[in-house]
Amino acid sequence: MAITLRRTNKVLSAVVSEKRIYIQSGPSTSYIRFTPISQLLLGSAALALVGWLAASTSIVVLDRISSRTEVNQTLVLRDAYKIRLDELAAERDQRAAEARSAQARFQVAMDQISRQQTTILQSVEERRELSNALDLMRNRLQEAVAQRDTVAASNEALLDRMNEVSKSLNQRQGADSDLTETLDAVSAALAEAVTARDTATADRADLERQLADLELRMKVNAQRQDEMVGQIEQAVAMSFGPLEKMFERSSVDVDRILAEVRRNYSGEGGPLSGVTVSTRSFDNGNDSSRLNTVLVSLGKMNEMRIAASKIPFAIPVKDSFRFTSGFGYRRDPKGAGRRMHAGLDMAAPKGTPIYATADGVVESAGTERGYGRVVRIRHEFGFETVYAHQTKLLVVKGQKVSRGDLIGAMGSTGRSTGVHLHYEVRLDGRPVNPMTYLEAAKDVF
Repeated sequence: MAITLRRTNKVLSAVVSEKRIYIQSGPSTSYIRFTPISQLLLGSAALALVGWLAASTSIVVLDRISSRTEVNQTLVLRDAYKIRLDELAAERDQRAAEARSAQARFQVAMDQISRQQTTILQSVEERRELSNALDLMRNRLQEAVAQRDTVAASNEALLDRMNEVSKSLNQRQGADSDLTETLDAVSAALAEAVTARDTATADRADLERQLADLELRMKVNAQRQDEMVGQIEQAVAMSFGPLEKMFERSSVDVDRILAEVRRNYSGEGGPLSGVTVSTRSFDNGNDSSRLNTVLVSLGKMNEMRIAASKIPFAIPVKDSFRFTSGFGYRRDPKGAGRRMHAGLDMAAPKGTPIYATADGVVESAGTERGYGRVVRIRHEFGFETVYAHQTKLLVVKGQKVSRGDLIGAMGSTGRSTGVHLHYEVRLDGRPVNPMTYLEAAKDVF
C-alpha cells in the first residue's frame, strides 16, 4: 500500500508539486508536508463544500421566495374573506332588522286576533241570548194564537147557543123566568169572550212587533259577526303563513310536534252545572262552518306558536357580530388538520350578551374540556343547544329559561383562538346545522 502511494505521488508530482509548510518555534523548526494526493483530496473536499453551500443557499432562497408568495396569497385571501364576512355581517344586520319588524307585525296581528276573538265570542253569546229570547217570544205568540183560537171556538159555541135560545124564545114567548136568566148569562159570557179576543189580538200585535225587532237585531248582529270573522281570517292568514313557511323550511316533523303539543296542552274541566236545552238552533250553517274553520286555524296557529317557542329558531347574539366559521368540515384553527365543526362561530367583543334561543331547562352550566365555560340547554321535541367559550355564566343547572333570556357573556375560554361564541344545535343527540333554523325563522323572529 505504501509503495503504491509513493508511486502515485511520483506520477502526480509532474502535475502537482509537493508543498511544505514550515513552522518555527524558538530554535526548532518543523514542517507539514502536503503530497500531491493530499492536495488533490483537500481540493476535492473544498470543491464539495463549495458546491454544498451553493446548493443549500439556492434551496433557502427558493424556499423564501415560495414562502413569500404563499404569504402574499394568504393575505389576499384573508382580505377577501374579511370583506365577505363584513358583507355577511351587514346582510345579517339587515335580516335581523327585517326579522324584528316582522316580529312586531306578528305581535300586532296576534293582539288584533286576541281582541277580535274576544269580541266574536261576546257576539256569539249575545246572539245565543237573542235566540233564546226569540224562542220565548215565539212560544208566547203560539200560546196567544192558541188562546185566540180557543176564544174563537168559545164564541162560536156561544153564538150557536144564543141562536138556539132565540129560537126557543120565539117558540115560547112568555115562558118561565129561567129563560131570561139563561139569556143574561149567555150575554155576559159573550162579552167576556169578546174582551179576551181583543186582548189576545193586542198581545199578538205586540209580540209580532217584538219578534220583528229581535229579528232585526239578530240580522245586524250576524252582519257584525261576519265582518269580525272576515277580519280574523285576514289576521290569521297574515300570521299563519310565515309560521307555516318557517316550519316547512326547517324540515321538522310538524305533525309529530303538533301532536306532542296537543298532548301536553289538552287539559279540560270545570264544576258540574245544570243541563240547558235549546228548542232551536241559532247558528246559520254557513256562518257556523266558517267560524269553526277560523277557530280551527286559530287553534293550529296557537299550537305552532307554542311549538316555535320551544324549537331553537332565534339567534343567540342580538348585538353586532361576524360569522367566522360555519357548520361542516373545515381546517382546524389549531393546526390539527381537517376536522368536523359541529356548530356556528360568531365573533364579537368580549362580554357580548348571549341569549337562549328557545324555552327549555339548563342541563349543565360549567367548564368542559375544549368548550371552556359552556351552557347546555335541553328543549322539547329532542332538541338541545350548546353555548361554548363563554367568559361568564349567568344560569345554573336545572334552571328553566325562556327564549330571549340572558344566559352568559361571550369570551375565549377553552380551545379557542379568540373571543367568539361556538353555538350548536343537536336533535336527538346528533349535531345539525343551526343555520337551517336561523334562515327558516328570519321572517318571523
